[in-house]
Amino acid sequence: MDSFEKIQSREAGLHKKLTAKQMAMIAIGGAIGTGLFMGSKFAISFAGPGVILSYAIGGLIAFALMACLAEMTVQHPTSGSFGAYAEHYMGPLAGFLVRYSYWACIVLAVGTEITAVADYMKMWFPHVASWIWIVFFSGTLLAVNAYSVKAFGLVEYWFSTIKIFAIVVFILLAISILTQSHNVGHQLATNLIGQGGFMPNGVKGVWIGVIISILAI
Repeated sequence: MDSFEKIQSREAGLHKKLTAKQMAMIAIGGAIGTGLFMGSKFAISFAGPGVILSYAIGGLIAFALMACLAEMTVQHPTSGSFGAYAEHYMGPLAGFLVRYSYWACIVLAVGTEITAVADYMKMWFPHVASWIWIVFFSGTLLAVNAYSVKAFGLVEYWFSTIKIFAIVVFILLAISILTQSHNVGHQLATNLIGQGGFMPNGVKGVWIGVIISILAI
């Protein structure tokens, strides 16, 4: 196994064009995707009210992984990806597999995101074919990434801001509905257990919800 200093020096030539503010917003925005906005409906359909447990478990898993990664980052700071840690501790093959497995996941995720965006646009513009939106947004995404890293960071920053704003609006609307509408507020407790129970599809449904929640995280 190579020493970490050797791995670090090999990846030290990467250009640093993103600001700390952009990186923070990219990280937050990356955690808020279609898995939350669109995937949550599937999680609820499987887990029912137990989706609360699904997202709690998914959050704990994500927290544990990020805590471990933070410890390794503090111990071995590098401008490269976490594949450097796999290479250092488990060998070059592990580093290769981790890097390209993550790349493959991102490629598949981008396809999922583009398809979800096309579904949203189809709802607002039903007379426009979905493939047109897929081609349009795919081309836009490629153009932004091909132009410059700075442009990518700027676009990601503002889109992440929009997603955060949308979530805040959803939360405020939910609070308003629960506090201002007597009927909804009265039915809140009974709705959690009144239609099939807290876990209508059992533990299996909750665990399927965990898988979907991890996608959202």
